[in-house]
Amino acid sequence: MSELAIGVDIGGGSVKAGLFDKEGKEKKESKQPIPSPLNEDSFIDTVKAAILPLLGDPNIKGIGIGSPGPIDADKGILISSANMPSLKNIPLKEKIESFSSLPVYYNNDANCAALGESIFGSQSHTDSQLILTLGTGIGGGFVERKKLFSGFQGNGVEIGHTTVVIDGAVCGCGGRGCVESYFSTRGFLGRYSEKTGVSLKNAEEFFQKVSSNDANAKEILDFGIICLAEAVRGAIHILNPESIVFVGGITASWNLYGERLSKEIRKRIFPVLNERLKIEVGKNFAGSLGAACLVFSNLGGQK
Repeated sequence: MSELAIGVDIGGGSVKAGLFDKEGKEKKESKQPIPSPLNEDSFIDTVKAAILPLLGDPNIKGIGIGSPGPIDADKGILISSANMPSLKNIPLKEKIESFSSLPVYYNNDANCAALGESIFGSQSHTDSQLILTLGTGIGGGFVERKKLFSGFQGNGVEIGHTTVVIDGAVCGCGGRGCVESYFSTRGFLGRYSEKTGVSLKNAEEFFQKVSSNDANAKEILDFGIICLAEAVRGAIHILNPESIVFVGGITASWNLYGERLSKEIRKRIFPVLNERLKIEVGKNFAGSLGAACLVFSNLGGQK
């Protein structure tokens, strides 16, 4: 029988869990909304409620969990979360192992996405991939020969918090001038509100403005492209990946910026790197699959 793994994706609005085989096929799924009010007990109960319906098969080898950071992946602790500010220093690994009797592997959600893309994505044949998640913010992950680079305690490759504008816009992290402040849902909406006084609801509205030739939206997107290209340039020169893969909700509008972004990246990096560098849009796998890949990776079970 095929080995199975449970993957758990913890977001600001819900906990999504799935039971997967080593080919990435989802056998079962489960979802629970984040409760309000939220505290350690109600949070753990919610994660437990998402996982329990998936337990019972003897071929399940472990549970993988992905959540936004900062975290301590080694100890399995959710240190804090911008989307769930009431949670502090939650011993997630310990709590889940206690009721599941399965080994639990924990990492940053962007790292999980990177691992899943490296195993099941279009660039799985390449030796190394730098994966960037473009959504509410910007996340990053680096995988070399199917081995995830996590950094200290799972908080490495935070490309979204690379400074691209000295003393620039305030970022959600508290710093200034992060690329996330210029190319992300939060960044686009924030810059548009500053420039026009108009509050847009989501990234779709922003890109609709771009499509309708709204001068302010186009100017914000154009500057965001330059900022992201500079951040990616720095990451390429440090990591030298064989491929770069963009995933996340904002890639739905890739047709409005992808070609220019690719050109801006290529003209900024060392010319010799362009001889083999691949720039792609990923498949946007479920976050729960990326988390399940933590289990398969630790079992040595990647494709």
